[in-house]
Amino acid sequence: MFLDNLSVSLLKICDAEHLSYERASERCNCSSRHFANIVCKRSYPSLNIFEQMCLGFRETPNHLLGIEANEFSFRAPMPVVEIRIFPLLSGAPSFPVCPQCGCSLEREHMAYCDRCGQRLSWTRFKDAAVIVRQPP
Repeated sequence: MFLDNLSVSLLKICDAEHLSYERASERCNCSSRHFANIVCKRSYPSLNIFEQMCLGFRETPNHLLGIEANEFSFRAPMPVVEIRIFPLLSGAPSFPVCPQCGCSLEREHMAYCDRCGQRLSWTRFKDAAVIVRQPP
């Protein structure tokens, strides 16, 4: 995935700025053959070369790797504020609801949603809204 994202980003930059691999490699202070191998996903850049790519193209590492800022939002905990109750099932079970994806969580006080990976906060759970789920 690392190399795939880097390759796509480098191709976009070369296309947008009308750069040949040779000119692009000059910006990165590496050989054109090594640059081409990275773009074609035949070799990985060293940390030094990756840093030179960031500097040469004036891009952040996250941008070169295709990581959007909102991808880090899953690290910030979101409060669980809903409970879903299924009254027609035996025992009328209730499940907390993930605030990110809306799926029922298997149990209370999980650190992360097992479906979307959202970090969860249980500080407001005692005041959670109860949603009664009726069958279709």
